[in-house]
Amino acid sequence: MDEQKIIEAFHLMWDHFPEPVMLIKRNCQIYAVNQKAASLGMSDQIKCSSMGDPQGHKGCLCNRAIDEKRTTCIIYESQAGKAYGYWMPVAGAEDYIIHFSVGAFTVPES
Repeated sequence: MDEQKIIEAFHLMWDHFPEPVMLIKRNCQIYAVNQKAASLGMSDQIKCSSMGDPQGHKGCLCNRAIDEKRTTCIIYESQAGKAYGYWMPVAGAEDYIIHFSVGAFTVPES
């Protein structure tokens, strides 16, 4: 699948998601970020592994998701409480991964 089409599809699906979302590859290069990620200073000009504390990347499941061709998840404690981190292969372009967390940056409204 054409890289530009993958990036366009990413923005159509993820730009209004309330948590930061990145489109990455095995080499950790970010290819696209949604609006929330951009508002937090994330961009497609860096590798995701260069963000934050290097120890925080020890639990990265990107390569596992690519190798096993399935979504992988971890549960961890964030500043907002319990959060869930996902690495999800892109159907038809499994070298790409959608990486996001739920609960890390926003608290659901009641």
